[in-house]
Parts: sequence; structure tokens; C-alpha cells
Amino acid sequence: MSAAARRPGLDVMRVVAVAAVAWFHYGFRMQVTGEAGPAAGSGDPGDWARFGYLGVSVFFAISGYVISISTEGRDPFTFAVARVARLWPVYGVAMTLTALVTLAVPALGFPLSLPQYLANLTMLAPLLGQPFMDGAYWSIVAEILFYGWVGLLMLAGLWSRHQVLVALVWLAVATLDQAVIGSDVLRRLLLTDFAGFFAFGMMLRACERGEAGARLVLLAAFVQAIAAAVLFAGGLVEVYRGEPFPPLAVGGIVAVSLVVLALATRLQAPWLPAGPVTVAGRATYPFYLLHQHVGYAGFFLLVPVIGLAGSAAVILAGVALVSLLLTVGVERPAARLVRGAGEWVRMRALSFRRRPVG
Repeated sequence: MSAAARRPGLDVMRVVAVAAVAWFHYGFRMQVTGEAGPAAGSGDPGDWARFGYLGVSVFFAISGYVISISTEGRDPFTFAVARVARLWPVYGVAMTLTALVTLAVPALGFPLSLPQYLANLTMLAPLLGQPFMDGAYWSIVAEILFYGWVGLLMLAGLWSRHQVLVALVWLAVATLDQAVIGSDVLRRLLLTDFAGFFAFGMMLRACERGEAGARLVLLAAFVQAIAAAVLFAGGLVEVYRGEPFPPLAVGGIVAVSLVVLALATRLQAPWLPAGPVTVAGRATYPFYLLHQHVGYAGFFLLVPVIGLAGSAAVILAGVALVSLLLTVGVERPAARLVRGAGEWVRMRALSFRRRPVG
């Protein structure tokens, strides 16, 4: 069992974070945008539901912590294989299910084409000039970009030896970009909107390892994450037609969330059933992938029949069930296959390098 897996508090945080994101989409976004049809969007946007998008930022902080653990004792190749094994198989199935639902409910008006589907199989559709199959996928690209930087730093020998310095420089660049430069390239390439969250998770683990300066950089990441979240929320006012995102509420939610995350990494909780909690935590990934557009399709079809509340209950239960099935029936066996393939590639590469020349 990995060091990350022995922290049930992280799985509880994952469940709470993905529930918050679903609350945001169902209780706020679809009410403002009407993406799920006029019947589903007939309610008033929830006052607190509007802050549920911050659950994605909590996922970024969790990722910073867990990735720091998962790189320990691994080389860049093994790290890359582990990430592919964790992300791609479930993503491929969930994205295909979303495409089928989109095809079955064309009245929603979401884009769908074969080039789009094939581009989305790469998980990097915008780089191929195609839209995401589901709007929620943007954060998966951010995660992959973070993994890419981690892999490059591992190759350069900087990740394990200078992680505190890496986090400090990243925070400095992000702060400078947001306060002075305002570069779209830096924002996309270096994830300056979310650097504080990733760095906070990284420094939580660095503090556990007792690295010098980690506590100070952890505090800097905490402050930067709050400031960046407030700044990001300011841009959402225009996106959501003047709906307010009060800075004090955004900053307070972020601060509390990060403090709770720090406590969750230390929570042992022997009273929690380890197996179900772990499965639930892992199932948040397919749930996140499925809940938005598939959920909108469900609301579009069900609200005229059983109302908004009944539709929400059916959709949440259905998406949760499919997510659990994907976690147990797809992720685990597919991950074994991917890791096996990775080991085969490694052995072939070693064999080729040892082969005598001439």
C-alpha cells in the first residue's frame, strides 16, 4: 500500500470536492447558462452552489501532495507509466460514454464529430484544434501539464533534491505574472492561476519529509492560492452574466479548504472502512469525467417527467454507480495491463542497450 493510500482523509476530501463541483454545475452553472435545457434551468442559481467550482482547486492541491509521494523512489519512466495507468483507461471509457450520450441527445447542442472524438482520445484535444467532449476536461489538461513539468524536473535531477526551491520559484513567477505581466502564455504553460494550490500540496509533503524552508514556502503557497482564487473569481462575474462571486467568501472557502486538507493528510481514522473509502476516493475521477454533460442530458430528459429534485437524485445515483463500476471493472485491470506494457518496454530497452555492437 502506498503512502498516499494510507491517508483516508484524502479520499474523504476527494469525495467532498467532487460533490462541490457537481453542486456547482447542477445548482448554479446550468441555471445561468441553460445548457441542460429551459426546463432544467428554470431554477434560481444557488447562493452557495456558485462556489462549488473551487473543488477543482482542492483537487489540484491534493494532486500536488500525492504526486510528490508518487515520485519518491521512482524514475521518470516509471512515474509516467503510473500516471498513464491511472488516468487514460478510465478516461477513454468515460469520454466514449459521454460521446454516446451526446449523440443520443442532440437537442442539447453540444459539439460532436469523429475528429473531435479522436482528438479527445489523446486527452489534449485543444492542442489538435478540437473542443473538449465535456467542459470539465480542462482541469485534466492542467493536471497533465503539471505531470509533464514534474517529469522534466525529474529528468533534470531537480525534483527530488530541490522541490522546495522549485515551488518557491513557481510561486514567484505566478505572483509576478498575475500582478504585473498578465501573460496568457505563462498562465497556460505554468498554470499561474493554480500554482499556489499545486505548491501547497507539494510543500505539505516536503514538511513531512522535514525539508528546510518547506514551512515558509507552504505559507507562501497558502497566501498565493487565496489571492489567485480571488483574482480568478473576479473574471467569472462576466462569464456568468454578472452573478457575484464575493472575494471574502472565495478567500474564506479556499483558506478553510487548505487547512482542512492539511489536517486530512494526518488523519489516520482507523474507524473508517479502508477498502470502501479508498474505492470511493478513486471513483471521484470517473465521476468528475461523467457528471457534467451526461448529467445535463439526464436533466434535459428527466426534469419534464419527475422534476428537478427527482432528476438530481436519479442522476447523482446513476453517475455514482457507473463511476464505481469503472473504478472496479476498468481502472484496476487496465492499470495492470498498462504497467505490464511499461515493464515490457523497459526490459526491451535494457536488452537493446546491452546488445553488443558489430
